[in-house]
Amino acid sequence: MDFLGIKLDGRVVLAPMAGVTDSPFRILARRWGAAMVYTELASSEAMIRDSARTRKLMEFLPEERPVGIQIFGANPEAMAVAAAEAESLNPDLLDINFGCPAKKVVRGGSGAAVLQDLDLLRRIVARVTGRVGLPVTVKIRSGWDSESIVAVEAARIAEGEGARAVTVHARTRAMGFGGSADWDMIRRVRESVGIPVIGNGDVREPADAAGMLDKTGCDLVMIGRAALGRPWLLGAAQHYIDSGETKDEPSNEERVRVCLEHYDLALRLNGERRAVLEMRKHIGWYLKGMPGASRVKQAVFHETDPGRVRKMLGEYRDGLNEKKGFIN
Repeated sequence: MDFLGIKLDGRVVLAPMAGVTDSPFRILARRWGAAMVYTELASSEAMIRDSARTRKLMEFLPEERPVGIQIFGANPEAMAVAAAEAESLNPDLLDINFGCPAKKVVRGGSGAAVLQDLDLLRRIVARVTGRVGLPVTVKIRSGWDSESIVAVEAARIAEGEGARAVTVHARTRAMGFGGSADWDMIRRVRESVGIPVIGNGDVREPADAAGMLDKTGCDLVMIGRAALGRPWLLGAAQHYIDSGETKDEPSNEERVRVCLEHYDLALRLNGERRAVLEMRKHIGWYLKGMPGASRVKQAVFHETDPGRVRKMLGEYRDGLNEKKGFIN
């Protein structure tokens, strides 16, 4: 399908997640069927200070396309400068984060905090769209809390200032990631603007993606936390949208194989030290609920040599297949 002039091979996209959606994870998500991926959110203030680490967050490989770079901040001019820096990397689109609930983000007036000041939101979107030629999109939540539901108004403002699409995470900032997402809010935004709407929240299984499209009329579905340790969920969701059929979940052995594929990508792209540390949480997600997993996770979490980590995971996979090894 065509989305803002970008050719997508489906309607299911991977959410930007801080500390998670780095290049190895994005590559894996694309291999498993994500129609589009996003970088981790990057601080505009760090970018204008020429932070090498922040620039690294925005870098991507050709095999990740289509890819969006997401930035956040509370200063319109700094956001415009950061947007120009992001554009120089030639992503497919630029996304502005007005939805992050993290304390360290909202303390600085960024992320979901901007939903408390819609004039600031207006000025940020106007400065960014006026600075870059890329399609600019925004991601919002329903509002700051239940007393300040502003998603429809925020989406209309963003559209009026040149945003080309809006993602709605149908929870308030006060909810964090708890409670139930209000899909009706996504529908209300879809009915209130003329730009595409991406729905986000409580898409945990393939049928949920089809249900969100049907109940809200949104154009694309965004999956975040449910894809942790389950990158195949993205393709499975698209398959359900296309066919109404549910794919079988990968076997435990296959899950470990994908984990090892992810590990190898991380070693190649992030270097040994960073890969060993950052893959620990991913290994935990991949092995969650599997027989005997607690023992191998405990061993892996205390290991610093990548070769030994791979060996442990390989032995665990073989043990799953042969009903021995780590299996109790």
